[in-house]
Amino acid sequence: MFVLAILFLVVALAALWFRTRTYTTPARPATPGREAQEATPTRRPNRVAAWFAVGAGFLFAVCTLASTLYAQDTGESKVQVDISGNIVGQTTDSGFHFKAPWATLHTFNIRNQTVTYINAVNGSDSDNNGNVRSGPYVTVQDRDGVSSNISLNLQYSIDAKAVTDIYRSYKTEENFKTQFIGNSVRSVVRQVPNDFTTIALITKRGAVEKSMIQALERRWQGSGVHVDNFALQEITPPKSVTDSYAAAQQAQIQVTKERALLDAKKVQAQQQVAEAQGQADANKVLNGQPLSDAALKQREIEALKSAGDNGSLIVVPQGSDNILSLPGTRGGSE
Repeated sequence: MFVLAILFLVVALAALWFRTRTYTTPARPATPGREAQEATPTRRPNRVAAWFAVGAGFLFAVCTLASTLYAQDTGESKVQVDISGNIVGQTTDSGFHFKAPWATLHTFNIRNQTVTYINAVNGSDSDNNGNVRSGPYVTVQDRDGVSSNISLNLQYSIDAKAVTDIYRSYKTEENFKTQFIGNSVRSVVRQVPNDFTTIALITKRGAVEKSMIQALERRWQGSGVHVDNFALQEITPPKSVTDSYAAAQQAQIQVTKERALLDAKKVQAQQQVAEAQGQADANKVLNGQPLSDAALKQREIEALKSAGDNGSLIVVPQGSDNILSLPGTRGGSE
């Protein structure tokens, strides 16, 4: 924009020069009836050049203002660099700011940056949330020597004060993402699984994720970059491993089922033993202490009453005097 302003300035000055251009009237020899005339300079204004100079001057002012005034959004940090490549300033606050016309701006987003490593699906470069993927999934090797593919999503932020140092090292935000963020993330994701067995890598995703976060934080300590969120989306071991693990899980389920059935049978057997023991104890008591005549008579009465309540017919031996008058369920007595 500053170069364009200089061009408009040159055009305006040139138009002004044409506006005040001096025209020379050529000499004219004497002729019959007309005297000779010498060459005389004449200053004659050029209106077209004047309006052209005004327009070019206006555009020069607009371009100059545009090259010195800039707007900054929330969550951005801008580094000002002069034509020699030296850093001459940095702004971190949102709003309008001024700079030297010849200085250029380099913008860094200091919040909500996302890095996604997933495999391309149907040729798409986006993940399930619509974010453009940073690269394919990361292939890792665990402690057992088994290779797996890991898909992940990372969100990070940058300290505003660290942007100047980041620019000195990487010049552009794209270089910073590729050379620093991308390389360190892929390196950590490859390194951490070396401490986990294949089964642990599959079943203890939370522990693997926590170890990766801690490793990234150690690597980024002092750089001004912070881990805001880290999520392992998929851990995909070879198909042979997943098939074997599924078979082992099914076998474990069957073992658990059989153990539960065995425990139930044990409980049932214990109940039967307890009932048998109780009956044996009761028989022992009865055999050791015979019931009295009065107790036997009371049991006979209770039996006859129960039979009468149910409407049953009671037959007693001839000549017996054990007939009781008990209420029946059918409005009579037996």
